[in-house]
Amino acid sequence: MPFINPYKEKAKTNDKILLDTEKIYALKGKWNNFFQNKKEIILEIGTGMGNTFSREIAKNKDYNFIGMELRYKRLERTVEKTLAVGGIDFILLKDYGENIDKIFESEEIQKTIIFFPDPWEKVKQKEKRLLQSDFLKKLFSITKKNGIVQIKTDHREYFDTIIKSIEKDSLWKIITLSYDYEKELEIFNKYEISEFEANYRGEKKNICYGEFEKVIL
Repeated sequence: MPFINPYKEKAKTNDKILLDTEKIYALKGKWNNFFQNKKEIILEIGTGMGNTFSREIAKNKDYNFIGMELRYKRLERTVEKTLAVGGIDFILLKDYGENIDKIFESEEIQKTIIFFPDPWEKVKQKEKRLLQSDFLKKLFSITKKNGIVQIKTDHREYFDTIIKSIEKDSLWKIITLSYDYEKELEIFNKYEISEFEANYRGEKKNICYGEFEKVIL
């Protein structure tokens, strides 16, 4: 008997989750119409189990939120946690982060959160990393003027390549940079971390953090 993923079945009928990429791409440039308001949009790529996504919504009720995730269980958990904190203006998309240019129009996003993207550590896998020059250019395009991108990773080498790419392309302005943000930055709050970050803290790994702004001269 074939395995049936219960989370997939639930996601199919969850009106807070969009699975059909054709429908997702048809909303490009129309997200404020979708939400039926004119609020700014905050995007999280890779919501995980929804810890960060739900907390951000709880603190920022004056924004629309869009989350991207690939795994059905994580999508469902994110919806549950977000509804539990009173979240209303949000939607989750099942799609790859690489496709943001198919999903969003130029200058449609105010802020993007990308915490703990897969580092693809093996040499032959590094080309699969999300945060490379082409993607960062796409992200720059969909971000509004003075919009923000926040990045966290426990992988120092990956973080270094991200910074080098940003400096080479001269698109993003570096606002904050830390190779041990728990010790160096006041924004750290151990009660507001994702499940991934909790694991890495348990392993005594330093967390790298960067905040970047779209500045057009």
